[in-house]
Amino acid sequence: MKSSLGGVGRWILIGVIVLAVAAAIYAVVQRNGQPELERTSVERVTQGEFVRDVSGSGTILAERERTLSFSNVGRVSDVFVSEGQTVEQGQALAKLDTASLERDLASNQASLDSARAELARIEAQQNVDRLDTDSSFVTAQDAVANAEASLADAQRTLDTTQRLFDAGAASQNELTTAQNTYNTTSRTLEQARLTLQTAQTRQGNFSQLTEAQRASASAQIAGLETTIANTQEQIDEATLTAPFAGTVTEIGFKAGDQIAQASTTGTLTLVDTSSLYASANFDENRALELKPGQAAVITPDADTRQELEATVRRVGTVATRSGTSGAAQIEAEFDFSESAVQSGVARPGYTITAKVTVNSLENVLLVPLEAVSEEDGQSFVYKVTESEPGQGVVEKVAVEVLDRNATLAATQSDALAANDLIAVINLEELQGGDNVAYDPLETESGDGS
Repeated sequence: MKSSLGGVGRWILIGVIVLAVAAAIYAVVQRNGQPELERTSVERVTQGEFVRDVSGSGTILAERERTLSFSNVGRVSDVFVSEGQTVEQGQALAKLDTASLERDLASNQASLDSARAELARIEAQQNVDRLDTDSSFVTAQDAVANAEASLADAQRTLDTTQRLFDAGAASQNELTTAQNTYNTTSRTLEQARLTLQTAQTRQGNFSQLTEAQRASASAQIAGLETTIANTQEQIDEATLTAPFAGTVTEIGFKAGDQIAQASTTGTLTLVDTSSLYASANFDENRALELKPGQAAVITPDADTRQELEATVRRVGTVATRSGTSGAAQIEAEFDFSESAVQSGVARPGYTITAKVTVNSLENVLLVPLEAVSEEDGQSFVYKVTESEPGQGVVEKVAVEVLDRNATLAATQSDALAANDLIAVINLEELQGGDNVAYDPLETESGDGS
């Protein structure tokens, strides 16, 4: 009986071993029959607008900003405005004490009035003296003419009397009388000529004296007029006025302060906040595509939620190097839209980030940048045809990359369409026809597929 049971046990043990071996063989067969799956991750291709931007950093500036200062030295008597106040063009902002200048102006004006009166007196007296001199000269001329005529008559009388005397028809007494008359008339002519010469000399001297007196009086008047004009200019310049409408942003003095020559503290800053622009620097490689007229978005660092519309108005032609790295940068300037300025968000001095749209493509296939591979100058992606949720087969599909930004590639391809799945990781492990496994993408409702 014992021997019989032992034989049965061996057969049972042999059967168990056979079954275990069969199960192992079945498992191996079953495992070898399943395809090996590569692990990846997938994204869906989308279709729409592609935008590529370049960014730079800079500052908001005012088109018109002026640091105003007094032209003269002196004590500040009045400050008519305060920091932050809006002013109109031509409005008085501050004033120096001008009491001393105004006293000088009044004194010089009185001296000018006196000098003009003196010139008028001189001219009036000169007119009287000129008439007297001219009259004396004319009288002397007439006297000479009369004396010359008398001398001519005396000469004729003497000649006639001499002929008669020679003929015995005239007496010695008559001849002597004719001779004496001639001599007297000759002396009279000589005296008349001396008087005329004196009148001529007086007339010449009078003209020179007149011109000298007039020139002296006129020079005094001109000097006083110049002094008065300069004093008035100093008084006018003592009042600081706004050259344009704007906002007073800084006042470096107060009433009672003494303003020195070339003072750096005696200044007032005026900014036209209604006309702003932005200036930003871009890396030389990114700046190559910047052009006037391109749309831009300006984001103030003070509030990154704000996006202000702007347009590129100028791109620098010369790169500058700054910083320890020595990287070259190109400066670009931007005009804000009217609404951006009116919003009050943009303020002079704010630091900003400027983002410029340098390319925009409509209705293109958008794929994650990491999904694009390159081989022999050709771009391609691995399209995944899903066999069941989380599994599929990959196909190597050529694409034409139209442009790239930081995250997406704009592509076109006859073998790719919107909503197709593409592999985005472990691409170096994939080949066309490989089976892949991945985490199923969520549906639009948020449920797993």
